[in-house]
Amino acid sequence: MPSKRYGPLPAEGNEIPISVQAVERREEMLWTAHEPAEKQAFPPCIKGIMARAAGESGKHRIAAILAAFLGQAGYRRQEAMQLWSGVASAEERIFEEWFLKMHCPKCKVMQRQSRGYPDLGIADLGLCRPDEACQNFESPVEYACGIRSIEDREKGTLLHIKTQYRVRIFDWSTGREGEIELSEREKETLEALLVEKSGQKDKTLVYARVRVRGKLKPRFFLRDSEGPRRQMLSDVL
Repeated sequence: MPSKRYGPLPAEGNEIPISVQAVERREEMLWTAHEPAEKQAFPPCIKGIMARAAGESGKHRIAAILAAFLGQAGYRRQEAMQLWSGVASAEERIFEEWFLKMHCPKCKVMQRQSRGYPDLGIADLGLCRPDEACQNFESPVEYACGIRSIEDREKGTLLHIKTQYRVRIFDWSTGREGEIELSEREKETLEALLVEKSGQKDKTLVYARVRVRGKLKPRFFLRDSEGPRRQMLSDVL
């Protein structure tokens, strides 16, 4: 039975009144191989992507997966771009957004159905055809680089890719707690609103999710309070 403490995020376009309970800083790291993986060591899904004829169906998902994979599998930018551009039919911005900036998705993500980019499920494309070795790994990168243990991770290094903030909130519409992940800029926007709200006791902080370039992004704003409610400790500190 799902926990009542952490409710689901609001649906796209829905607005919920919230209070901020805590903000936790998190550093996100990306494992990358010291040396490029041999092409014959690529897992079946990546070989399938490399051999796939260019087409419209799933082109952004394929481009993102391949860019992220090549970055973690140890390929330098020039060679990675050559391999990627020979396969991908998507715009170059996809390479720039994913190469050495995002994690290659795990197998369980790629095996699911997708409504389209940026969800990287590729079940509908028929590219995930596991061989006997696939059961020993959780991701294409682990397969290609032979990562079977903690010790094997010494074949690579950790690269800092971004700072994220985990914000714990209280949803006044449901009486449940939840968590939101924010970027540095999004966190600064939220903090500015909290400062503004501290001087306006008749205002309520509202959270929604809006689609920007295909991705759902958090949006915060203040609106007039509709009536009295209990205050959270964070409201008055």
